[in-house]
Amino acid sequence: MYKLLLGLVFVLLSITLGTSQELNFRVSVQTLSSINSVNLDPSYFKGMEKKMSELLNTTKWTNDEYLEHEKIRGSFVMTITELSQGSAIKAEIILQTERPVFNSTYSSPMINLIDKNVSFIYNELLPLNKTANTFYDNLSAILSYYAYVSLGMDYDSFSVNGGEPFLLKAQEIVTSLPSNVVNDEGWRNDGGGRRNRYWLLENLLSPRMRQFRQAFYEYHRLSLDNMYSEQDKSRFVMLSALTSMGQANLEYSGTYLVQVFGDAKKDEIIEIFKNGDPGQKSKIKTIMTGLDPTKASKYNEALN
Repeated sequence: MYKLLLGLVFVLLSITLGTSQELNFRVSVQTLSSINSVNLDPSYFKGMEKKMSELLNTTKWTNDEYLEHEKIRGSFVMTITELSQGSAIKAEIILQTERPVFNSTYSSPMINLIDKNVSFIYNELLPLNKTANTFYDNLSAILSYYAYVSLGMDYDSFSVNGGEPFLLKAQEIVTSLPSNVVNDEGWRNDGGGRRNRYWLLENLLSPRMRQFRQAFYEYHRLSLDNMYSEQDKSRFVMLSALTSMGQANLEYSGTYLVQVFGDAKKDEIIEIFKNGDPGQKSKIKTIMTGLDPTKASKYNEALN
């Protein structure tokens, strides 16, 4: 009997380890002080936070097996900016994710973005649902979209276009949006700045950005992951990858994807090329100024 019980424990443990979820996000729901006076039980927002965390962190998003230390770590902070009657909510999201670098204690920032166009109707009595080709509600769609994009970019960093299946899942979310949601500022495919969920995914899947995604893989897997043993060679590979990104940016300029990359990587790139030779520093300043003109002074000052 003891051996039987021990065997059952081993099988259950193996199943648990084999089906561990992929995301480990710190989820927070905050409110602006201007709406703190709304007559709501404090548990309203805590309940929302709990349901968001459960959807992101306890859902199985892929068919792959993850151990606890392999999960994608990140931070998902939602700030409620408006709350109207009927539970209509407007908010902003800050999403940050990171990826461990091989044979080091360093984690490389992967995504660093602010989504200022979040709106949804929240019913605290209804669950949030994993979403792909069936629409449930806008909050479920937004959370599922960012889960798949986070997975897509993480997998892209380990193999060329490795994130494609998850980006296509995110695309299913976009194409399944009902007519009353598809024109929401966060999802719409027209208008001014092209800085929303639709355009981030469009950039990732665009044939014009294939060169960028190839370089994204080279930046992480062929450069960062080898930095511990071959710093000079890895710095050269990173310079080559960033050069390719610059060429992709000329082919498809002003993309949201390039902005997200620059916001996540600026400090990392500066730190790595501080130890580069003058020629490398000059090239990096030129490349990164082309990719991210708003940070030109930062690169010029740090890489003199």
